[in-house]
Amino acid sequence: MRTAYLLTLFLAGFAAFAQEPRPLVIADAVALPLSGVQVFHAALKTWPYSFGQEPGAHILLVDTAGGSIKGVARFNFRSSALGSREASMGVVRYEVTIQAENGQCRVQVGHLVHTGNQSAPGGGVDIGMIYAAQRPQTSIPGISMGTANRLHDDIRAQVQARMDAVMKNFFSAMRRAASQGQ
Repeated sequence: MRTAYLLTLFLAGFAAFAQEPRPLVIADAVALPLSGVQVFHAALKTWPYSFGQEPGAHILLVDTAGGSIKGVARFNFRSSALGSREASMGVVRYEVTIQAENGQCRVQVGHLVHTGNQSAPGGGVDIGMIYAAQRPQTSIPGISMGTANRLHDDIRAQVQARMDAVMKNFFSAMRRAASQGQ
C-alpha cells in the first residue's frame, strides 16, 4: 500500500515536470541608432522588401502609438525527404510581429501551421502546428507516426532556413535605413 502511494506521488511529480511541446517561434532583434519613431517608420518601409515578398503577405495591423506592426504570410512547402510528396505539399502560414523601440527592432515569427495540398488524390496531409522540438504524438490521417515525425522535422527545417533568410533581408534593410539617417 505504501509503495503504491509513493509510486503515485512519484508519477504525479514526474507528470508535473513533463513539458508540453512548444510551438515554434523564431525571434531576433537588431540594435539601431534611431529613435523609436524612426525605427517604426524604417520597419514599415522595409516590410515590402522582406516579409512583403513572401506569398500572401500583407499587414494586418499598424499601431503607431505602440510601435508595432503585425502581418501574415505563408511559406510554400514541398517535402525534400518523402517519396509521396504531393499530399504533404502545401503551405505553412505564419504571423509576423515587429516591435519598434528606441534603438531596437524586434521581430517574432510564430503561429506556424501547415496545411497540405487538398487537391491531391486522397486529400491533403495536414501536419498542423509546427513545434520547436518533437511534435505531440497524435496520429495524422493517411500517414504513419514515423512519417508524420519526419515530415514535421522537414517542415521545421525548411521554415527555419527560409525565415533566417527573410529576417536577414529585413535586418540588412533596417541597418541600411539607419546608416542613411532615416
